[in-house]
Amino acid sequence: MLENLKKDDVIELVIDDIGAESSGIGRFNGEYVVFVPKSVPGDTVRVKIRKKKKKYAESTLLEIIQPSPFRIEPECEYFGTCNGCKMQHIEYAKQLEIKQSIVKNAFERIGGFENVTIPTVLGSEDIYYYRNKLEFSFSNDRWLTSEDMLIENIDKSFAVGYHIPGFNEKILDIRACYLQSLTTNKILNFTRDFFKPKGTSIYTTKTHSGYLRFLTVRKSIYNKGLMVNLITYDENAELVNEYAALLRQEIPEATTLVNSITQSKAQVALANNFNVIYGDGFIEEKIGGYRFKITPNTFFQTNSKQCEKLFETAATIADLGKEENVLDLYCGCGAISLYVSAMVKSVHGVELSNESIDMASENAELNGVNNCTFEAMDVKDYLEKLTASPGGEKFDVIILDPPRSGIHPKAAEYLLQYEAKKLIYVSCNPATQARDVALLKEKYNIISIQPVDMFPHTFHIENVVRLDLKG
Repeated sequence: MLENLKKDDVIELVIDDIGAESSGIGRFNGEYVVFVPKSVPGDTVRVKIRKKKKKYAESTLLEIIQPSPFRIEPECEYFGTCNGCKMQHIEYAKQLEIKQSIVKNAFERIGGFENVTIPTVLGSEDIYYYRNKLEFSFSNDRWLTSEDMLIENIDKSFAVGYHIPGFNEKILDIRACYLQSLTTNKILNFTRDFFKPKGTSIYTTKTHSGYLRFLTVRKSIYNKGLMVNLITYDENAELVNEYAALLRQEIPEATTLVNSITQSKAQVALANNFNVIYGDGFIEEKIGGYRFKITPNTFFQTNSKQCEKLFETAATIADLGKEENVLDLYCGCGAISLYVSAMVKSVHGVELSNESIDMASENAELNGVNNCTFEAMDVKDYLEKLTASPGGEKFDVIILDPPRSGIHPKAAEYLLQYEAKKLIYVSCNPATQARDVALLKEKYNIISIQPVDMFPHTFHIENVVRLDLKG
């Protein structure tokens, strides 16, 4: 009986599902949901109830009595402490099934759609070392793992790695990450070994002072370009030049070094000012035969190989024609615009960021594409202007690739007013995508859905939806 289940009770469960925050789901007496961290569907576990609510309980995993056939040994020594690869202990085929369920649940529970068929997720060719960008943070407040705590007088004053969830300043000191490349790990450890012995100060929000802030590495699959971006609070030319000389000597794979300067209190790895220490100050990537210039602040899909698969999926689903005019909303640096440019009559890209629009225009010129134009404007405001001018531009297809928050409700209203024949909605968040598609179902039918896995071992999933105007 549910009433008999109390805090600190120890029970056995079979895990039959997994939640979006990585905890497995077991059901006490076949009904009452109990969340179990670090468990895998198919595990039989012994757990201790630590928090009981009306509809669910949270527990602590005490023992895996019988491991799931889907359970594997994680590659990374930091798994379970680092917040990055939450499904690294689950075989990849099962990860894809879980992501397929995430999309289905979003459209049924959030979107209110019935009998939605979600095809098999298009998996990633590489499940390790697949990212083209990694960001590391510096901290003078190192998070200690249980192994670290066994080391007497361990130094906690210098760390470079990843944030611990719920702790703004604490950083897990990382020596190896399986997300980008072995060269990235060399750069990470070289950077620590260079600055730590010098006692170089680290920025802290507590005093708004300190030198080191972030280390970002961007890597091209196309031409082996590799950018190291050292983000600091202020300039120290002598120190950076010393770091640069040794970096070039020890890690010649690093083709360019940038020192970005930011005194913003926001703890984000972006800076408006940067100095190119050596190299070009940018790298180039190639997607679908098109070259893209990537500067320190450029937003670009972080899995280049899967990015091509994502764009190919969107273009195939769209079934684009040579006489069609396309509107690309939230176009960023023009990646999707250029990818589809040869398939259609024209593309017009809209994006809020002036810097991204400048980069999109530069990328079009770089590739000799002359049927793409770009405009810096808020998408909602652009759509309002578009619907207010019935005799103006007429687009047959509208592509949307918004941020995780999805589209503004007013933007959905304007899309309904405009009545483009086809909408192609690319999203990194099926929950907000399902919400937005529900806003559009008054005039649009779902024709196709296709999830694409850009981020193996995480719960993140890209999803492409085609909507056709009714009638």
